[in-house]
Amino acid sequence: MNASSQDELIDDILEYLVNHPQAADSVDGVSRWWLARNGAAPPQADVERALATLVERGLLRRVELPDGTVLYCCEPSARH
Repeated sequence: MNASSQDELIDDILEYLVNHPQAADSVDGVSRWWLARNGAAPPQADVERALATLVERGLLRRVELPDGTVLYCCEPSARH
């Protein structure tokens, strides 16, 4: 994945969260429901990298549930 594609995924995730600030989902859910266009979801590995970047930047929170499921949601301190 090139940098512009990565930046586009990051922008799409942030745009989704602006419109759905309470959203929380797994990598699969983010791929299928937040980012799928015309029925085509981006590769999960690319989505994982974008989510990891947003966590590193302090814009998303990574939450691991007791069953091992990992969810991503907006970092409360990053909300305006």
